[in-house]
Amino acid sequence: MFRKNILLFVMLLTCISLVSCRNKETDYSNMAFEAPAVNENAGSEYNLDFIRMHNFVIDSLQSEVTPFFYIVEGKFDVDGNNQDKLIEVKCVCQNGCVESDVDLFFTYVLNYIGINAAEQDYRFKAPSTDSDGTYTDFGTVFDVYNLKLYSETESGEVLHDIYVKAGDTIPIDPRYIKES
Repeated sequence: MFRKNILLFVMLLTCISLVSCRNKETDYSNMAFEAPAVNENAGSEYNLDFIRMHNFVIDSLQSEVTPFFYIVEGKFDVDGNNQDKLIEVKCVCQNGCVESDVDLFFTYVLNYIGINAAEQDYRFKAPSTDSDGTYTDFGTVFDVYNLKLYSETESGEVLHDIYVKAGDTIPIDPRYIKES
């Protein structure tokens, strides 16, 4: 009987200790959080990493369901210059490729550039989507950076040679449905 009482007492203590160790919700409503200090003098210069941007765009394009078989392998480049605030997109297409196919390709590329710019610098906003997952803009990177789009066929026929000043309307539609 004495052993049963001791065993019962130990079990009771174990249960009490388990209940007292439960995870309690913390109320953060009264806590103050401070934003990190911002150096006002250093905020005006943008410095995007164009190698990182190029690799991000390539990786993202390879993950898409839409095949871009009409772009010649190894003949696509995203580059830029922070001094001139310029982003350049160049590609070579197979002979017979039409301008609308390249427009679709540029739509994907420009959206990925906008996404990567927002990842690299918080001051840029990523491209927006509507409720259906369709992109409605290219983000805000092209409000700061000029854009050069160039495409030609393997035989040298120029399909696009477009220069867009920062803040101007890009003549490529940002709308395509993003696969989930």
